[in-house]
Amino acid sequence: MKNIYFAVVLSLLLFAGCSSTYRVNDFSSKEKFYNDFNNSFKTKEVKVTLINDSTFTASEGTIIKDSTLISYVKVEEKKNMFLARSDLREINFENNEINTAAVVLKNGDKLRAENVSVVRDSINFVGIKNLIKIDSIPLGKVKTASYKNRWKSIYPGAMMGLLSGSIIGYLWGKTVTNDHGENQGLSGFLGGAFVGPFVGAISGFFLGYTNIYEFNK
Repeated sequence: MKNIYFAVVLSLLLFAGCSSTYRVNDFSSKEKFYNDFNNSFKTKEVKVTLINDSTFTASEGTIIKDSTLISYVKVEEKKNMFLARSDLREINFENNEINTAAVVLKNGDKLRAENVSVVRDSINFVGIKNLIKIDSIPLGKVKTASYKNRWKSIYPGAMMGLLSGSIIGYLWGKTVTNDHGENQGLSGFLGGAFVGPFVGAISGFFLGYTNIYEFNK
């Protein structure tokens, strides 16, 4: 019986992660669909699914321009470097670790440095620089693009938690009796109603509210 209760709770809480799907025909014109997409996706972490079902994540957002999906992905560029100390403006070793540092070059470039080795007036290190990689994909090859709004799913998650917690608490309480032989349905109901919204809100936050835009449908 407990396994059944658990399965019911789990299935109800899964609904905390809701989603909305948008298509071109939901808008008055294709241009408005694209504008809405750009306003929503340009600063989000976006999951893109292509028509061949392969996926990738655009960590710095996406936009549509000239029937092309342009994605922005943060990448790390690593490069072995050997420089004279005079070529450096500043070097700060992190947390007293002599092999990890923040480096500022004379031209103003900022790097994270690993495997730092200082030899007299020179320095060897692996320079790590954050870059934004830009890729362009024809919209004809894109199936969907989606992002999650975690905060938006907290309220529906709390409501589902209230519902499921109350029901399960009541059903569980009906199986328990006190010293007078009375079942604890009401106590279980109140306990579930108190705990359920917290569990549901947390579940909703982690599941997130998914906004999906469909192409080529």
